[in-house]
Amino acid sequence: MLNVTLLSSVAKSAFVGAVATKLVDTFVSTKINTKIEQNKWARTTKLELFSKLIEDILLLDSEDFNIQIKEIKRSCAKIILLVNDKKLELKIEDYLNRLNRFVQNDKVERNGLSLLNKDMISYLKMNIRL
Repeated sequence: MLNVTLLSSVAKSAFVGAVATKLVDTFVSTKINTKIEQNKWARTTKLELFSKLIEDILLLDSEDFNIQIKEIKRSCAKIILLVNDKKLELKIEDYLNRLNRFVQNDKVERNGLSLLNKDMISYLKMNIRL
């Protein structure tokens, strides 16, 4: 009788231990997997947004200049919302302010705009850090 009680007690303990281990494993692995998925999403989204902004910058020309500037501003706004980087945010704001000066001029100075765009593209490439 003692052996049956002891065996029953050991079996219950093993069952409770297995269930507890499974619950902890499930919650921990779910949290880890969620964090991994969030990081993967953020990395993919950041790459897409940086690519879109660089594409918009490279396509910037004197035709439809104001429409293209709006697209650049949209891309910049999305990047600022996604990326929590104060230096990048300040650089984007500076770029947009300098770009607005070109909009205010009747004649777009190609060399100045080209240098401004190259500077921004190189900064984005340095900050992509996938």
